[in-house]
Amino acid sequence: MASLSQIAAKISKFKDIHKVLNGIIKDNKLEILSLNRDQMWEEGIVDVNNPQAILHYAPSTAKQKKRKAKYKRTDHITLKWNGSFHDKMKLVIKATEFFITSKDFKWSKFSSGEWGGGRFENALGLTDKSKSELRKLVKSDLILGFKHAIQGS
Repeated sequence: MASLSQIAAKISKFKDIHKVLNGIIKDNKLEILSLNRDQMWEEGIVDVNNPQAILHYAPSTAKQKKRKAKYKRTDHITLKWNGSFHDKMKLVIKATEFFITSKDFKWSKFSSGEWGGGRFENALGLTDKSKSELRKLVKSDLILGFKHAIQGS
């Protein structure tokens, strides 16, 4: 059995919790991006600050999307026509925070308000519901990390 000082030495890597959390966020990058994509596609959330405000395509846009788009869903705005905006989403991790952005040229038009009149500037990010899902992932990973550090595995 390990002494308390040995156990303390093993878990010393948890001293800088931001570094540990950033590692967990990085390990869960795909899941985090999927949460954001699902918010838009499945739930129609294009404003994470107001997730109840589900926006709809104009009838002419819905008709055009049904004919020409790769992703034909029109029951709510999805910001997914051919998939490039969703596919080019990326997670940016800073010292004490992270955010979601997109490398797609359309994001600058959405976030500036040029396209959509500002309706989509808050499309990237997590709703409270998605943050709750992320907390579950982080909590699970933290518990496993502590367990492995204490057990020395």
